[in-house]
Amino acid sequence: MKAAVVTAPNEKWRIQEVPTPNPGPTQVLIRIRASGICFTDVHQTKGELPGPFPRVLGHEPVGEIAAVGAGVRARRVGDRVGVAWVMSTCGRCEWCLR
Repeated sequence: MKAAVVTAPNEKWRIQEVPTPNPGPTQVLIRIRASGICFTDVHQTKGELPGPFPRVLGHEPVGEIAAVGAGVRARRVGDRVGVAWVMSTCGRCEWCLR
């Protein structure tokens, strides 16, 4: 799969192929259609937050579920989803249903 990757502090982001993960028993794999980029990603790029490099950036994605773990019951492949960073979503309003 393609991902936005930074390989070392202060390096440029590169879109590159990375291995597609398999979801664990209670996880889903999302085919990302768009992702917000915020200042947390800038901190990550500068190495100001702990953790190893390389780093896959973008943590506010929307897309469709591509695979589900064996224990997932509430979601199915093809469901449209978004991952909230700071706030939760209602799943019922006009903006959630788009």
